[in-house]
Amino acid sequence: MATNLNVTELDFDQIKKNLKNYLKTQSAFNSYDFEGSGLSSLLDVLAYNTHYNAMTAHFALNEAFLDSAQIRGNIVTRAKLLGYIPRSVLAPRATITITVDVSGESGIIPSTLTLPRGAKLTTNVDGRNYRYVVLNEQSAVISGDGNTFTFDNVVIVEGTRKKLLYRVDNDIENQRYQISDDDADTSTLRVLIQANEESTSYDNYTQFESLLNVNSSSRVFYLQENSNEYFEVYFGDGVTGKKPLNNNIVTLDYIFTNGEDSNGANVFTMVDNISGYSNVTINTLSKAMGGTEKETNESIRFNAPLTFTSQNRAVTSDDYRAIIKKEFTNINSISTWGGEDNDPPDYGAVYISIKPLVNEILTQNEKTEIMNTILKGKSVVSITPVIVDPNFTYLELDVSFKYNPNLTDRSGVELQSVVRDAISDYNFNELNKFDGVFRHSQLLKSIDNADPAIQNSSVRPYMFMSITPNKSAANLDNNFDLKFTAPFFNSGSSSSYIISSTVWKFNGDEVYFGDIPISGSTDRQVIVYKIVNSTNITVINDAGLINIANGTISLNNFIPDNDSPDTIRITAVPNSLDLAPKRDQLIAIDPLRVKITPSVDTISVSGSSGTIDYTTTSRLR
Repeated sequence: MATNLNVTELDFDQIKKNLKNYLKTQSAFNSYDFEGSGLSSLLDVLAYNTHYNAMTAHFALNEAFLDSAQIRGNIVTRAKLLGYIPRSVLAPRATITITVDVSGESGIIPSTLTLPRGAKLTTNVDGRNYRYVVLNEQSAVISGDGNTFTFDNVVIVEGTRKKLLYRVDNDIENQRYQISDDDADTSTLRVLIQANEESTSYDNYTQFESLLNVNSSSRVFYLQENSNEYFEVYFGDGVTGKKPLNNNIVTLDYIFTNGEDSNGANVFTMVDNISGYSNVTINTLSKAMGGTEKETNESIRFNAPLTFTSQNRAVTSDDYRAIIKKEFTNINSISTWGGEDNDPPDYGAVYISIKPLVNEILTQNEKTEIMNTILKGKSVVSITPVIVDPNFTYLELDVSFKYNPNLTDRSGVELQSVVRDAISDYNFNELNKFDGVFRHSQLLKSIDNADPAIQNSSVRPYMFMSITPNKSAANLDNNFDLKFTAPFFNSGSSSSYIISSTVWKFNGDEVYFGDIPISGSTDRQVIVYKIVNSTNITVINDAGLINIANGTISLNNFIPDNDSPDTIRITAVPNSLDLAPKRDQLIAIDPLRVKITPSVDTISVSGSSGTIDYTTTSRLR
């Protein structure tokens, strides 16, 4: 009696084996187990066919889910079901001021001057020229002296302006209007509709964001990425959004760009004159940033569920993170948290801290864009978003390692360079982000694995921050609150300082920050002292307060001399070798403050006789 086939296997060999096992139960065919037989060849064909069909079905099923889909068209389709539109390529943006000097012009000078959308500028980055254009039309009135027009806070983007015109044909069901450039920046897209080709007026349509307040007369357009990986525009059906009339003219006005290539540009030259005037001066307020390539498949997979969860409204701190990450590109790392987690608590606020791709903090214009453009209309009335700059704790490292010269052709100096590269890689991959934890053992592992000759290593981390005091301000203006990422190490000695600093000048003396115990308290008093004949002499005995447990330093009541260094570096020893950031904090290793000391491992080279000369590294300096 025939047995049932095992249909759970996908492997070719196992499928063929199962078929043979099946044929063993019958007597009609008896040469199936002979590899040279015709029946065996037929079993091969059948097994291959079954294998291919099974794999095809497996792949097809994977494409049905956002997490497992590999084909971009399927990923985009699954994301669309969650209300998510993949980000297009984004052009770098800069903010400038344009001043037009008309003092030498003859004739009648107008009272108002218009800077048109698309006015062209040029810049050069790494030897390559790029074109920038004015994003939005802007007007300026003549100055009081009648000599200049000034256009303030002009946003310019890298790329070339392009217009595509389509005729509405309502005989075509679900008509789509394709943006025919795969490097189009859809954030610059303007959709205009004219009654016909002769019409001089047009209606400006805005991109659909929410069903709220959208009706049959709402001038909205919908945007999506199609199966050809181009973006396309379509309109409402007369119920959810106004439906264009037959023979209307649809204009797609957008910028196509080179993406991130010109990030960092900061010197711009006007190409076009402005209403016939060519004496133009440009002042850069913020250099070009934010250029990025089209959103990747992995990014879509990650962001689409988060955006769906937020429902395009900002209530929780996670909602703020999802919305900002989707619509603001100049982000290396972002942290959001509720104000109730602050010390002291700030109820009713959500705090946002962003480390940009370039530089350490956002520009004021970027903060304004996030607050007034990205978050506007999405934040609930009872919650106030607050953007704060990242708080960096920098690390100074004292590194030593022992090596066996018999296991490498490299010298100690060359191994120093190898170790420095390993530390740099660790800093880049693990730190400089809000969830970047300094794990002491992981850094040691990276150093030990940098070269087979390295036998062991030790790392002593020190935390530091830099301040820039006002040399002529009142004491109130020279208050600093430094919040480190870890409590401070306290040796318990009343004569030992918790903190140290670089030299600065006060009343003609070279001085330093130190600290002394406070009777009956675990806090310590910050002092300013000078060194006279190897003796520390206190100059200011109340310059601030140190909270050892919280890792904070408050400074006040000091004004450096005019010839004092502009910055003062303040250093403390952490209480732990592992450091974890909180809220707006980031940890970063300063590559200029990494001291590396190699030494030969005498035991590895000489065995037991090498123990005589073997030295270990102290835990402290």
